[in-house]
Amino acid sequence: STSARIMGVARAAVGCMQSTRYVVILAWLVVTVLGAVYGPRFTQNTFIDFSVPEASEGYEAAEEFAELFQVDDTPVTALVTMPDGGPVLGEDLRALTKLIVSWSAEVGIEEGKVSGYYTFLDAGLPELAAPFVNNPGHPNISNASLVLVALPVNASANLSQMLLSTLHESAPASLEVAVAGEPYFLQAALDGVTHDIEQVHPKVVPFAVIPFLYIVRSWRLCLVTLACIAATAGASFFVMYFVSNSVAVANFAPSMMLSAVIATSIDYSLFLLSRFREEVQSTPSSSGPADVARALTTCLVFAGHTVLTSGTTLAICFFGLMFFPVGLISSLGLATGITISISIVVNLTLLPSLILAFPRFFSSTGCGCSRAAAAQRERELTRAAELRNAAQAEGDFGAPRGGEGPRAALVRKEAGQSTLLPRGGRRRTCWALVSGLSMRCGWVVVAVFLGAMVPCAVEVGSIQTSMRQEEMMPRDADASLAYAALVDAFGSGTLFPFRVLLKPGDGGPPVESADFFDKSRTLVRRALNLTGAAGHVNVTGVMLADAQDLPFDLVHRALHAGEAECAILTRLFKRPVCEEVRLAWERFTDADLAAGRNASATYVTVALGFDAFGPAGTRWISDMRAALAQAQAEGGGAVAAGLSGGSTAMVDSVRLVYSYFPLMVGATLGVVFTLLGLAFRSVVVPVRAVLTISLSLVMTVGCAWLVYGRGALDSLGWPPLGKSGALVWSSPVLSFPIMVGLGLDYDIFLLGRVLEYRLAGYTDRESVASGVEHSGPLISAAGVIMAIAFGALLFSSSTSLNELAFLLTVSVLVDTFLVRTVLVPSVMGLLGAKNWWPRKMPPPTPPVDLLPLPPPTARPPDAAGSAVDSSPAGSPADGPPEYDESAAAVDANVASVFAARFTDHGDLGEDNEPQVADNAQVLDEDPAFADGGALDTEAPPALPSSGGEAAGTRAVSAAESGPSLSPSRGKPTSDANGIAHPAAGSGGAVSAAADGDE
Repeated sequence: STSARIMGVARAAVGCMQSTRYVVILAWLVVTVLGAVYGPRFTQNTFIDFSVPEASEGYEAAEEFAELFQVDDTPVTALVTMPDGGPVLGEDLRALTKLIVSWSAEVGIEEGKVSGYYTFLDAGLPELAAPFVNNPGHPNISNASLVLVALPVNASANLSQMLLSTLHESAPASLEVAVAGEPYFLQAALDGVTHDIEQVHPKVVPFAVIPFLYIVRSWRLCLVTLACIAATAGASFFVMYFVSNSVAVANFAPSMMLSAVIATSIDYSLFLLSRFREEVQSTPSSSGPADVARALTTCLVFAGHTVLTSGTTLAICFFGLMFFPVGLISSLGLATGITISISIVVNLTLLPSLILAFPRFFSSTGCGCSRAAAAQRERELTRAAELRNAAQAEGDFGAPRGGEGPRAALVRKEAGQSTLLPRGGRRRTCWALVSGLSMRCGWVVVAVFLGAMVPCAVEVGSIQTSMRQEEMMPRDADASLAYAALVDAFGSGTLFPFRVLLKPGDGGPPVESADFFDKSRTLVRRALNLTGAAGHVNVTGVMLADAQDLPFDLVHRALHAGEAECAILTRLFKRPVCEEVRLAWERFTDADLAAGRNASATYVTVALGFDAFGPAGTRWISDMRAALAQAQAEGGGAVAAGLSGGSTAMVDSVRLVYSYFPLMVGATLGVVFTLLGLAFRSVVVPVRAVLTISLSLVMTVGCAWLVYGRGALDSLGWPPLGKSGALVWSSPVLSFPIMVGLGLDYDIFLLGRVLEYRLAGYTDRESVASGVEHSGPLISAAGVIMAIAFGALLFSSSTSLNELAFLLTVSVLVDTFLVRTVLVPSVMGLLGAKNWWPRKMPPPTPPVDLLPLPPPTARPPDAAGSAVDSSPAGSPADGPPEYDESAAAVDANVASVFAARFTDHGDLGEDNEPQVADNAQVLDEDPAFADGGALDTEAPPALPSSGGEAAGTRAVSAAESGPSLSPSRGKPTSDANGIAHPAAGSGGAVSAAADGDE
């Protein structure tokens, strides 16, 4: 059977780890050390990549341009200003320009790779110098100037840092110099990741451990969690180092990975160790290796199954990001998916191995007060035994179905049992109150949530996204500040000009012809007029300069003129026409004058007067592409044109991502529906889960737009929560699968407990209340841990990470404190038996109000052979009753729960009662339970007294009382001879001591 197989796997796993525990610990230690060595190298391998995706609209134009013009340089820009904001032109700027030219020659950069105002002015080309100041019409009053340096791609990282050092050491003191460019952006991003890893995340770990300690209440077990965090982080970074050697990885992947390490390691160890602690505390005297192994077996069967299921679900959601054709998204999904997979393996191998290696140390649960806790436990057991025997004396165990005797009511009152959890002996908690109130006011709760969702849904409909470059970089980095200053002085259009590639169409004229010049100028002007941006752009090329035509005759004559003719042209136009034309021809065409190669294509640059990465720039790209297509058609196809450069790579990437986004949403929700449907064999469960997860998503995204779009928290004056006017384009895409995965994770954990109670014979409402009461603290603690781990990214200096952190943190808190623990119980309470449709559930069993204690035993006769003392066992004179749980009893208990949890209960008897005897028979036949761990369906044999005399018994058969219960309703116990007995309230056999006269 399924239960037997799962139990067998768990026992085999624990046995294997018992014999190889030191090898496992040593292996993870080695991997952790390797991660510490290779982790910094991995962060150096990450970068910002916005290359044009193959499936995008501009891919062909970008590839064709790169092939024709062989772009192998990385431009960096030095912005030069005066501290007082005065005019920047002068001898100091000329000296700075000469310093950069001299440095470039020293490091082997080709001549002509440095461009600036004075490089062209000193060469007698004032018209080409004008664009390098921010007031080309009046250069002398310009307060900012640019110096451009084209660095070789293969050495840009090292050379960019060398240039920066040279400027800091040798630049004139009267000038302020700031540098920007891709190498500096990448370095700033790496510095931000390093800061997050070294400064932010280590400070978060203690805060994340607090809720863990609150649930587990053991500093010893906390050491296991810290070891899991270290091993997961080390292994993840070690693996990703080799992955990054062959796959481009996004620059903020390490920060996201570390947040996932902290969140999942603490969460999964919380699930495992809380169950381990529960098993150990059920037998306080057990601390030997065998007892610890049995506790770990039960822990892996239940909590291990939850960790494996929920972790796999979350990893699948992350791996789903790999299907996006954009490296920034796919690499992040790959990195985080690998991290979560490693976290699952670490928690299921290293955690048990550490406990098995030091069983007495880790089985001594408690925060330094284990003796006091044990004494308190003994007092509780003694008092509970007294109440139980008193209830037995009144005969309340024979109460009819659904009935309750007066003494049993006293037992409930004194034991502090919840009326919604009458069978498990748990005290009333806030979770029982919340779930009870939610189910009593189900329609009100649903109405409140729907009312809160409506305004959030309205806000979601008005969301705008942003693609600004600076949002991907640390906001306080020097490169970010330099970029902001450059945009302010020259505009992003000057820094990121667009390129319109022009080449002869089918049967079109050659590039060096008057016909091509005329047709190209007409096409470009027509396209710009169609976009409505003709007066807001600056176009430069071999046939256009500052919106003025360059006659073909002049260009052709200057290209082929000799020295004498060039001198005549210079005197005629009062400027070095030949030099200007030849420089422009080599820059804007693919010709090589020295080699005698003619031009086959040319291009013009288009500098926008507005933000190329803003909404206006995005619209302009679409309009310009449509206008170019229309202009080509109007011109008969004589000239072919394509748009590239500028912000086209990012715009195309984002558009492609959002074209896949609806497919990802549908596929993710489809996976959720399928997983839940298969796991719970129900249609209603996945429908309800998808709806509640969707509600959580809408509320979270709506809150994010209120904060970042509307400025709801602007009054705090904290940049990570300040108004930006739009969400970073990557935030919704990256957060969606994570939010769905976490919501599904907690839903599975809650429903697993609810189903466990329902299959054990609880009513629909009782099972929901008991499931929430039992799992509520764990779910909320796990949510707080996740919120703390992801909330750490709020302290990052990257706007994109801040928004991602806000979305994940709010989503987790809303889901764990509102949706899973308030809304879901309300909906399940309203649905009742329809929650599991079409799956059939066993009918509820009668409520039995006893604590899970062993049956009383008779005292041994005295030396004179007097009658057995009939005083209740467990009285103060005898001390607390003792547990002696054998391996068979523990296996029978676990198997009974799994028989109920994983066996199809559609096969019912004549009275619609579940066939418990069939489950017991299956387990009896399984080799894993051949040692006496099978479930007995007949009354147990008479209990022998300590003197060898059998005490009388009375029993209620399992067939009459219903199915066996889960551990939360009571555990089977065993006497000194190892004979297993069902716990009171289990619906199984109930044994009571009787005197000789009964």
